[in-house]
Amino acid sequence: MQPQSLAFVIAATAALWMPAVHPDPPVHEIQIVAKRFAFVPQIIDVIAGEPVRLAIRSDDGTHGFAIRELHIGVQIPRDGEVVTVEFTAPPPGRYEVACSEFCGTGHAQMKSALVSSAPTRTPR
Repeated sequence: MQPQSLAFVIAATAALWMPAVHPDPPVHEIQIVAKRFAFVPQIIDVIAGEPVRLAIRSDDGTHGFAIRELHIGVQIPRDGEVVTVEFTAPPPGRYEVACSEFCGTGHAQMKSALVSSAPTRTPR
């Protein structure tokens, strides 16, 4: 057997014994703007189990962004700096988002929701 043929056989045999490599799913990045007295978008849609990155910035003042059930709580500075939060989307359900930094008279109404949906299966 020629050296090139032997190398091919060895490589092919090794490939059979190697575990399949599955690429990581892409990160679902969502831009969020906090402003008096709302979050935009109002509803944050994710798919359970997917990696999520929230890129949050403020339009007008210091705000907070908190999802109690997911142990997420960050302060959003007034200077427009983007604050990122990364997590795996939780089980299906609705999770309340609240401003956790007093921002004025409408602070208590500054709410949003993260809605996690079950993944859909694609037919084979």
